[in-house]
Amino acid sequence: MTGSEKRYFKVFTLRLAPGTSGDQHFLFDAIAAMTTYDEQALLEQVSDRRSQKHFTTIKHRLYDAVLRSLSAFHAEGSVDARLGRLMHQVEVLHDKALYEDSERILNSARRLARSHDRQLVLLAIARWDQRLLERNNYAFATKERMVRLQQDTDAAMAEQQELNALWESKSRILLNLYRGGQARCAEAIAEVHGILDQPLLRDPDRLRTPRARFLYHHLHSAASFATGEMPVCMDHLTSAFNTLEEARAKFFEEPNLAISTLSNLIYVKVRMGLFEDAFSLLHDFRSLPARWNMPETEDLDLKLFATSTSLELSIHSRMGAFDKALELTPVVERGMARHEQRLGPMRKAAFFYQLAYAHFGAGSPDLALRWSQRLLNDIHIDDSTDIVCFGRMLNLMAHIDAGKLDTVPYALRNTGRFLSTRARTHRFEPGFLAMVKDVVKARNPIELQAVYAAFLEKIAPLELDPFEQVVFEHMDPIAWAQSKLTGRPFAEIVRERAMRVKAAA
Repeated sequence: MTGSEKRYFKVFTLRLAPGTSGDQHFLFDAIAAMTTYDEQALLEQVSDRRSQKHFTTIKHRLYDAVLRSLSAFHAEGSVDARLGRLMHQVEVLHDKALYEDSERILNSARRLARSHDRQLVLLAIARWDQRLLERNNYAFATKERMVRLQQDTDAAMAEQQELNALWESKSRILLNLYRGGQARCAEAIAEVHGILDQPLLRDPDRLRTPRARFLYHHLHSAASFATGEMPVCMDHLTSAFNTLEEARAKFFEEPNLAISTLSNLIYVKVRMGLFEDAFSLLHDFRSLPARWNMPETEDLDLKLFATSTSLELSIHSRMGAFDKALELTPVVERGMARHEQRLGPMRKAAFFYQLAYAHFGAGSPDLALRWSQRLLNDIHIDDSTDIVCFGRMLNLMAHIDAGKLDTVPYALRNTGRFLSTRARTHRFEPGFLAMVKDVVKARNPIELQAVYAAFLEKIAPLELDPFEQVVFEHMDPIAWAQSKLTGRPFAEIVRERAMRVKAAA
């Protein structure tokens, strides 16, 4: 809670229940003074108070009082909060038979809901309209008003159905993308195309609201990313962000939409080798809260830290500037410590992988091992996600670079079993596992060079295979094999290859 929220809580509870707030305030102050909540320490503080026997009850009442205080403090804090207050006033006035006042408030709610595209509230308003028309046996109803009500209700219903359908299609694509990664077979691509094959997804200009048009482009960007069509993805992300900018008044309370859309656009620019564009957009991204006048909240601070830092790590690593990526390590560690309880497991996993890869690229395989082990052992997420699969492979590469060949067979068996049980054995994975096995078996430098040469010959064509593009999103095995064969630093070869991608873009 902010300082203002804490002060308001004291005033709110004193005014609401002046005779019963003493124990609550004592408990509130004790909890507020803690850096981390410790119930045992809290019990020791109340051990000499009469309220000790009722500690659990007081704690639950305090929780309820804090929620009511926050609700009152933020009663005007958002469009939805204002609409909720207005709708409650409509109900109170109606129950007191003050119908004209009730209708006046209802009209205010209708204008606010319509201007911000709150279709569900518009449907609730329509129900109150119906109740007001029914009073006194329809004494105040007219045919014109009933027709207008029906038209407004049908419009809100059609808009909401459109939004529901778009949201459901978008979520099906994103669920598959988050859990299974990008499509790596014809069946997965066919599934994505099947989701897109519906009339609603053919022409954004026919959609009824800016939110629907945003969802249209968001959905298509996710679909094209899943199928590896980066130029198409970039176009739809650009259109999605432009939709948000053009209708900013309808989205200003949802800064996460602008943040996530622009961050995705930056990432796709990086994938396409458009590094200058990516850095320029990263600057725009960091100025977005000021441009959109976003309120400073813990949620916004978390999103800005997690997204901007992750993007900068990605850009530097993709360009082979691993030394610059490592300069962000203290930033990541401080941010993760600060947001430990609120940072999701996928974001933590991504940071662990990015730092492991940065250390690997900078020639510090021991530190790469340490970070990749944290990814594999400390994060509890769906083990079939891309980040875990490639984390395991990066871990094996780090073992090899660190010269710890005695521990490779055990890690290799675990990784092979892991990939086979999760249907992750595509074209790259079997070749990679075979190479690691042959590295362990090699008896001399000549045999070792032959292993890396065979591996490079096998994987080089995969760079042009759309089903294998996800491999090169997470690492550069071609540069690694070339480094082994030539003795040149891995980072140097990654930089050269990045410049070729940039030139092609």
